Amino acid sequence: MSEHIKEILVPVDGSDNSIRAVKFAAEMAAAMNIGIRLFYVFPAASVEIIGMAGMSRADIDQAAQASAQRAFDKTREGLGGELPDNMEEETSVGDPAEEIIRYTEDDHTVLVIIGRRGLSRMKSLMLGSVSDKVIRHAQSPVMVIT
Repeated sequence: MSEHIKEILVPVDGSDNSIRAVKFAAEMAAAMNIGIRLFYVFPAASVEIIGMAGMSRADIDQAAQASAQRAFDKTREGLGGELPDNMEEETSVGDPAEEIIRYTEDDHTVLVIIGRRGLSRMKSLMLGSVSDKVIRHAQSPVMVIT
């Protein structure tokens, strides 16, 4: 399997489920001797709301980076400060499910390990959860952690 999977992508939002997914991914990555990429997506809806408030693109980018940093910090805290050497962080802006799916379209050697439910419980009840969309449309393997 390790010759096919070259990286583990873990979408994070600071939720307990995403932290559990990172813990699982860290163990799996160590066993497979591959890297982990924490992936935070600043929701497009937030960008639209901020834009309507009259903020500049630079201010929106700054808000996205601050939000990502909070999610990454909460993830580090959940890991007890023990970060694997092979862990990187990446941020994107858009629809979370679509951005994760796009990542798998660009690289079929990535394994996505995602928490079943993130911070937005109400949205997932109305629109379907991010993990459900990723499972249905990803172009590489997906593992869901509960």
